[in-house]
Amino acid sequence: MLSGYQTEEELIQNMADAGCKEDMAADVLNCLKQGQKKKGLMLLQRQRKALLDGIHKDQSCIEYLDGVLGGMRKGGT
Repeated sequence: MLSGYQTEEELIQNMADAGCKEDMAADVLNCLKQGQKKKGLMLLQRQRKALLDGIHKDQSCIEYLDGVLGGMRKGGT
């Protein structure tokens, strides 16, 4: 069983939409087919963490940029 309500194609498409590369989707799908749900979940959790880390890095860059913009608006350099 893949994931209850998804076909194989839907699962692959959902993982692609979530930013998973084809090899990651294939690995997760293989885990599910082999009854290794925990391993598949671990792979997806790793992908989620990588995406979240990227968001946090981008957020930090935006905060620094906001500081530069604020300084420039106040007449600083």
